[in-house]
Amino acid sequence: MAIDIHNMLAEAMLELCTEKPLASITVKDLLKKTGVSRQTFYNRFKDKNDLIQWIYEHKVLGNFLNNDPDFTYYENTLSFYRNIDAYRNFLKQACAIREQNCLMDFMLWFVVDYDIRWHTYHNGGKPLSREQLFATKYHSIASIQTAVEWIMSSDPEPPEVMARRITLIRKISLSDTLFGKDCKIYDIEE
Repeated sequence: MAIDIHNMLAEAMLELCTEKPLASITVKDLLKKTGVSRQTFYNRFKDKNDLIQWIYEHKVLGNFLNNDPDFTYYENTLSFYRNIDAYRNFLKQACAIREQNCLMDFMLWFVVDYDIRWHTYHNGGKPLSREQLFATKYHSIASIQTAVEWIMSSDPEPPEVMARRITLIRKISLSDTLFGKDCKIYDIEE
């Protein structure tokens, strides 16, 4: 049975993050905790920030990215906020690290790409018009900034409240622009 080095290193970082500040965790700390060689680490990750991004994509967003594309935006957004809430301690520390190859940059471009693909899917697979693309990027950037503020908050609203607010704002401002008045992807089921 093959050893999953990616997950081993990710779990070690998440555990170390509860013992000391994420910013002070070194590759050496990870190697000591896992017994993995330096070469093995660098065969998989460029640096510590690359591992942080991998954790965000595969651990934090793992369930969210496997959601059915036919889920409503509310269902997807609720899943996203529940997932990031489960990793709040890690994400709060990771978002505070502002340097080259940081999580904040990764989150921004990841959500823009995700929203473009999601809107294209709901556009019948047709490429988005310039206006649709602009609206998608604009709201993607706003949504990730909102998520980061929520992560950093000492008294955050529940995931359900955030998902509802974001979905309603998107419905008001994007439904007609992206898909016309009969758009249902921004509906919230009661």
